[in-house]
Amino acid sequence: MPYPIDVAVCASSTWPHLDPIFNGLCDWLAAHGYRYRQLASHQDLLSNAALLQDVQVVVGYGSMPINADFMQAAPKLRGVVSCVSGTEGIDLEAATQRSVLVAHACTSENFRGMAESAVLLMLHLVHDLDGTREAMRRNMPRPHPLRAQSLVGKTVGLVGWGRISAMTAALLQGWGVQLLVYSRRGTPADLPPYARSVQLDELMAASDVVCVLAGAEAGAPPIVGRAQLSCMKPSAYFMNLSRGSTVDELAVAEALQTGRMAGAALDVFAVEPLRKDSPLWQCPNLILTPHRVGHTREADESLIPAAIANVQALLQGKLPTMIRNPQVVQAWLHRWQDQPVVTYQETSQA
Repeated sequence: MPYPIDVAVCASSTWPHLDPIFNGLCDWLAAHGYRYRQLASHQDLLSNAALLQDVQVVVGYGSMPINADFMQAAPKLRGVVSCVSGTEGIDLEAATQRSVLVAHACTSENFRGMAESAVLLMLHLVHDLDGTREAMRRNMPRPHPLRAQSLVGKTVGLVGWGRISAMTAALLQGWGVQLLVYSRRGTPADLPPYARSVQLDELMAASDVVCVLAGAEAGAPPIVGRAQLSCMKPSAYFMNLSRGSTVDELAVAEALQTGRMAGAALDVFAVEPLRKDSPLWQCPNLILTPHRVGHTREADESLIPAAIANVQALLQGKLPTMIRNPQVVQAWLHRWQDQPVVTYQETSQA
């Protein structure tokens, strides 16, 4: 008979680099007397009705599928924690309806690294760094006209508005670019005066560089598909640093192969790692990176304390600082505020 647990920590064989985060959290849980179970996958939790009946906090990764049925089977569930910034596998609407708070790890180190990498890739594409390096390797003559251009004077479109987009916009402020922003939620209240909110089609048509930074939502269709890509200028560049599900990557491959865009950079894909038979491998002027272009040592080191802080707050009946579904806050506080989970140490002393 399995012992009751307060926290289920669900790892993933697909993402073994997250194991240090899960291990660090489990060390903290053990040291503070909380009952937890470290599982090889979320399926191990889903298939164990007894564990689901008791669990109060589930910890996992962004693409871990947590849907309404999962939450319905866990009546004591007060929170789901993603140990990274993404929450694309978690049904936020279902969580909000059930007063389940979703926390994630959008630390300052995390979104700073992603914003820096966005600017890095913009410069890489516009300045034709790959072409210049290839010319060096092959001892090619200097072309005329040069493919490389300056970023100054260009129009940059940011698809999505959150911490990463806001930091990217701040970093670009001194580059002399025109900034356009599209947000699914309408004009952002915190949009800086040097950026302009527009509809998606206008952004795609006017931008010299389009950068997708919008958070993925469980079950949602791509934000950028064939129709949106067809609006782009043939001289424009496209980037996706969000999640593979936010963009139709086959449409991106088609646009590159037919010369309907100048180049692209993709760090995320519909299936990861990128399949060997993907047409993206054969595309010209395409930068491919394995979903870590913006990940830094500083960001990685920030994730263990973030996971601990999120779980600790939920177990103590307090609000975490990094909440993915803030609309649930009042209902969550009504149900859980100042209702701490009793630790094993406390029950043993009683």
